[in-house]
Amino acid sequence: MAHDEAAAVIAAAKIATAAYCAGDIDAFLPYIHPQRTTFGPDGSRLTAFDAEALRAGMAAGRVQAQVEWRDLQATVHGDVAVSTGYLVGTWTIGDSVQEGTWRETIVWLKQDQRWQVSHLHVSACLT
Repeated sequence: MAHDEAAAVIAAAKIATAAYCAGDIDAFLPYIHPQRTTFGPDGSRLTAFDAEALRAGMAAGRVQAQVEWRDLQATVHGDVAVSTGYLVGTWTIGDSVQEGTWRETIVWLKQDQRWQVSHLHVSACLT
């Protein structure tokens, strides 16, 4: 059972990432908890997720990604899961285009039989 749930978390991460990369905000948002928070790769303070800002950025072409998962793993603890992995590729946010590898730790909550991202912690790999 735990293996099946871990596989479901990994599948959710891959589906959400594919939707994000495709610019399909409506397919992406069901995987995001309404109270999601993020520690971003720039070392800034904790931020709340802003769905409307993401929607506007994607519509304007100012938020884009072409990334894929490597070494994605998940551990499930009841209705909470933690996934870890590396996203490799290119991110565009505003006028900044960055290519590289980012470490991601994600805390997932299972609500209404769906895994949603509750917290995301991203950091750039130095090597």
